Amino acid sequence: MRALKPVFLLAPLAALLMAAAPVASPAAPQRDEQLARAASLLDAGKADEALALLDALLAAADLPADKGQVQGLRSFALARAGKFAEARTAVEFAVDAAMTPTALLMRQLFVLRAITNDIPAAGQALQLIAATEPRWLADLPTELVSAVLADTAAEDRKFDLAFTLVNAGYAPAGQTVGDGDALRLAVIAGLARRGRLDEAQPVIAALVNPVSLVRLAIDRRYQSLWPALEARLGPGADLADAMFIAAAEAVLAKAPQSIIARAGVAEALNIASKEPEALARIADIGAIPDALARMGERELWAISLKANLLADAGRTDAALAALDAVAALPAASHPNTAAFRIIAADMAEEAGRHDDALRRVAAIDAKGLNPYGVQALASIRVCALARAGRSAEAAAAAAGLPPGWTADGNNRAVQAAQACAGNLNAAAAVLIRRLEVDDSRDDALFELQPFLIADRAAAPDRATKAALRSLKARPDVKAAFARLGRDLPAAVSPPR
Repeated sequence: MRALKPVFLLAPLAALLMAAAPVASPAAPQRDEQLARAASLLDAGKADEALALLDALLAAADLPADKGQVQGLRSFALARAGKFAEARTAVEFAVDAAMTPTALLMRQLFVLRAITNDIPAAGQALQLIAATEPRWLADLPTELVSAVLADTAAEDRKFDLAFTLVNAGYAPAGQTVGDGDALRLAVIAGLARRGRLDEAQPVIAALVNPVSLVRLAIDRRYQSLWPALEARLGPGADLADAMFIAAAEAVLAKAPQSIIARAGVAEALNIASKEPEALARIADIGAIPDALARMGERELWAISLKANLLADAGRTDAALAALDAVAALPAASHPNTAAFRIIAADMAEEAGRHDDALRRVAAIDAKGLNPYGVQALASIRVCALARAGRSAEAAAAAAGLPPGWTADGNNRAVQAAQACAGNLNAAAAVLIRRLEVDDSRDDALFELQPFLIADRAAAPDRATKAALRSLKARPDVKAAFARLGRDLPAAVSPPR
């Protein structure tokens, strides 16, 4: 997990009653007053003074419950002083000592285990919270929950965590109505691998995004479900689209000022092939610089959707300007700005602006990217060079990428780069492997659907679509595709 700042540890503490109730004793009122004073000092930014007071209280405490009450507050003081390992030790003592740990203590336990990179222990904290009070899961930092899931290495452990969260009804506030489907799909795939697909019926019934239904309806692992899934999609996927839009509108009606809820409606309209309506819902988001700077990280992804809709409408200049505005935000407070730079470079390339794309790629500091991002950036460069007619340079750039599929690489980017460089055998080999591997199969099957790769005169990514059509037509790719999936029947296929 990448390093994270202690922003998740700054909850106000002045009104906090930590962990266990005070034990009745003559000293309890004085201790409570001192705990309250320590909390006030923390809220005033005086962590060192608070910690000195708490250390004295800890030395004077005799009973485990008293020590736990002090250690709970010490954990926040230590965290604010940047002493995360000590803060974790303190909160773990406090949770163990408490008869009924509070939501804030449990949140602190999860956060500190996560940011000290103990992924197994952080996962155990998630399961403990789900068993104690599932509602508390929604108050955990979504970014950290996602990171723990992503960084859990063992497949069985990853499945157990996803299964726990889905069964607990995990639905954080910072997501669109369709975002929860990703976790549900992971659970469905895990149940299928274990021969327990019959247990997935309630999870499948909870899917709301038509794209999720399509992913299951094209994958032969779920062939027994195809008739029911086609019925849910309806002719042209209109039935599923209407239900998705209605669900998103209902969320927006409850939170009309929410950027994320508005983005959820735009997402639903976009999937329903109602791109102009989708753009109208979010066209003003991020238009005012001061408002853009105040947006949270999850809210900023509405700008990416907005940019894609602008590009689809042929307004490439406006789309790139929207992405550039996000990329220009201070990286210290907006850690995802590099991702927006990569998205903008890719958009420029897909629009045929090869020189602009190369300039953007060169301006991105690859040293600050993880290997996945480095390969995405390299792929954009290869395709820009190749499509600009600079074949020798493109071949040289492609040689720096993995020659084939890798277990932890950005295989989609490698596939695209090899195709752009004219290495179709290598591109096909990567694509076939992506089809064969459980974790990437649904993405690869979906990317090859006719309604997505059909040629459209106004599409900004016609070159990429043409490359995918060529790959899909190869006998080796065609055989792998037919063995593992299918084209969605035209009767229920969404228009594009």
